[in-house]
Amino acid sequence: MPSDTDLDKTRRFAAGEIKRLLAIADPTADRLFVKARAVLGQDRTNRCLDLAKIAPLSRRYVPTSALAALVLGTGELGVEWWGRPHEELTEAGLWASMGSPDALLAAGRGDLEIEDGGSCLAELANWIADDAADTLWGRPIDYVDIGDPGVDGRLVLPDDASVGDRLIANAGAGIRVWADVVEYQGMAAQGMALLGTRLAEKQYHDVAMVRSSWSIAFGVGPIRLPGETVGRPSDPFSDHLDHDSSRRLYTWALANGASKADLAGPWRTKDALWSARFRLGLPYSRPGDWYLFDEAVAAAIDDDREALAEALATLER
Repeated sequence: MPSDTDLDKTRRFAAGEIKRLLAIADPTADRLFVKARAVLGQDRTNRCLDLAKIAPLSRRYVPTSALAALVLGTGELGVEWWGRPHEELTEAGLWASMGSPDALLAAGRGDLEIEDGGSCLAELANWIADDAADTLWGRPIDYVDIGDPGVDGRLVLPDDASVGDRLIANAGAGIRVWADVVEYQGMAAQGMALLGTRLAEKQYHDVAMVRSSWSIAFGVGPIRLPGETVGRPSDPFSDHLDHDSSRRLYTWALANGASKADLAGPWRTKDALWSARFRLGLPYSRPGDWYLFDEAVAAAIDDDREALAEALATLER
């Protein structure tokens, strides 16, 4: 489990990747949207901003990291990408049209079962990462779960595959794995030429990299969108917390090893609580019940009273 120092190093590295890939000297959400207006255009960026405001406050890193991917990807593929139909590989091995990115952006919502962050922005980021990867490396032949220890040999090979070929599989949005075509041991002696695959190196396209980097670097504190000013009525993080819930969260954290300096509570506003979460190193650097505490904090930030009550009741048993 990484220490706080390791986390700080990781976040600094991620911020450096954003500066390198997006050429934003001091990355902020405001500067990202300024860059987006220059790359995506005013109308698309305004639509992205409207959709970003739909996301729960605790998950604002989802639409902002998606926008980072859309800015970088559009810079690479051209603004024409938005009007072209996006195609995805089906389980049957066929490429199916999913419609154009502009059409999905206008709709605002895609598949409600898998949507992340309350809008289509995360799905659009998946689309552009895959299209950028396909443009650079070619289309994949299949999907692969690199977390499956038995995945070698399970890719569906094209009919003309032969031993020694190197093929590409999709391991996630903008993530590709190369696979070498091999012959299963012992099959040749039995007069059978049964082919399989052995996974080789993995690559992340820059569009996928900038998205994950944004999440790591800026997903830990309050994310204010353009037009939101700290402490003003426009700032959703200045909203007051329920006093009783805030007190109970603070009492639990103090009793479970958190320092008063890190907590800087009890907390009156969402800003104060969400900033304390960052100082505590959540969700990565504390074990066990702290994960449930983190869920309770997110519920408090998002005004999810049912989830907050359930998490507090479990913590206080």
